[in-house]
Amino acid sequence: MATLKHVAVIDIGSNTVRLVIYQLTELYDFHELQNVKLPVRLYQYLDQDKNLAKKGIDKLVEVIRLFQKVMGHYQLDDVIATATAVIRQANNQEEVLASVAQETGLSLRLLSDEEEASYGQYAITRSTQFNEGYTVDMGGGSTEVTYFKNGVIKHYHSFPFGVVTLQELFYATADKKADEKAAAYIKEQISQFSWIKPRKLPIIAIGGSSRNIASVHQRMIDYPMSGIHEYEMSREDLQQTYELFDQLTVAQKQNLDGLSRDRADIITPANLLYLCLFDAVAAEKFVFCHRGLREGLLMERINQEAASAYTPNNVRKMTVRRLADLYLADAVGASQRLTIAKTLLAELEAAGLLYPTQKVMDYLEAGTYLYHLGAYVEEDDSSMHSFYLLANSNLSGFSHKSRLSLALVASYKNKSLFNQFLRQYKNWLDPEALQVIREVGSIIKFCDALAITRVNEIRKLKFRKKDKGTYTLKIIWKYDPLAEYYRATRQKKNLEYVLGKTIELDFQKEEGS
Repeated sequence: MATLKHVAVIDIGSNTVRLVIYQLTELYDFHELQNVKLPVRLYQYLDQDKNLAKKGIDKLVEVIRLFQKVMGHYQLDDVIATATAVIRQANNQEEVLASVAQETGLSLRLLSDEEEASYGQYAITRSTQFNEGYTVDMGGGSTEVTYFKNGVIKHYHSFPFGVVTLQELFYATADKKADEKAAAYIKEQISQFSWIKPRKLPIIAIGGSSRNIASVHQRMIDYPMSGIHEYEMSREDLQQTYELFDQLTVAQKQNLDGLSRDRADIITPANLLYLCLFDAVAAEKFVFCHRGLREGLLMERINQEAASAYTPNNVRKMTVRRLADLYLADAVGASQRLTIAKTLLAELEAAGLLYPTQKVMDYLEAGTYLYHLGAYVEEDDSSMHSFYLLANSNLSGFSHKSRLSLALVASYKNKSLFNQFLRQYKNWLDPEALQVIREVGSIIKFCDALAITRVNEIRKLKFRKKDKGTYTLKIIWKYDPLAEYYRATRQKKNLEYVLGKTIELDFQKEEGS
């Protein structure tokens, strides 16, 4: 049972200062109740001696007091307050921290560059499908890059530049060679580290700049799916957004759909850094993660209470469980459907009729748990709502193609609706993958018919060959299977489609029941 219910995270960066208040569920899923972001740009208050000027300290105190007024409206179980690059780089950091504590009563935890990098990577490995790759978190005054494998950081470095510093160094004046000079500087910085080398692995990016680039690109190509979590871009895609940003004035970028107005003047150097890093590691792809430093801090705090809540090896499983819990899915029905489906597949394999792969079993388990999840919205159109909810939710551990596959499985009703859902996603999945998805959906639909009362239990399933094209499925039940008989007889066509055989159902009550 979760004892943490409400947690606030204050993240003081070089470019923005943010307060997020999270509400936690019994399964430690977390949802934002408040997200207050202020583009304070504390970096501009660093003087020539690298001290944060009094004006900057006063601005920070003013913002924290505002946050405290907001937090006062909630019963918080914990407040996690951290500061990163701008205060870390300030020579008078102790004075800054002391002033904040004295003026507001809030003790800020100053993260080291290693800690900042590790919390971002912590969130990535617990909310994506990747167990090896590079991560990049570009803030206002620093850029954290890590190389991780099997969920563990092998190398990291915090570069002493971010979007604000690159902007000030190369783009503050109308220099026609600003891009060329900035690229040369970035490449020179990256080249100093031998572990940043071609590995043909994904780069996973977190932070506001990466989110904005993903959002802009989705609008450029009329992307049909919502959400940027695990959205993938190629080198050519990144070049496309870079060229768009580079040819627009700041005023034009402020009106660009998908780009925050406060990032209009700093998005170009951010995109440029991603291109340079992509080339340096010969990346397989560029992937976006919607969770970062704040979520990494929160996940670690949650794991202090429940060590298995967020781990690299249970991302998909817990995503499915938490989603089912969020939409009040029938856990009893889901468990019964899954038990029946596994028993049925074992019998089909024993009879030599079907040999399920691991992918089929993965689809089957997640699909039975989330089957017609959209009933939460409306029972009559549950298939339609199920597809929309799953296809357009940020699902941790699922690529966008996997998300589409899961949505198709869990919403399966019939062939015509299946094809209707696919119209927006032409050529996303190959014919073989679609065939597997439809077959799994058909099996789940048939098994749901066998689980219609949620209380009757199948004691035994047995396939028996009647003739060349016909099989009898003997089903022994604990109670009289009246409701199951009616529904399963109507839905056995789904099983017949999968097997390419005629199926006769033989319902029997268990002797002595």
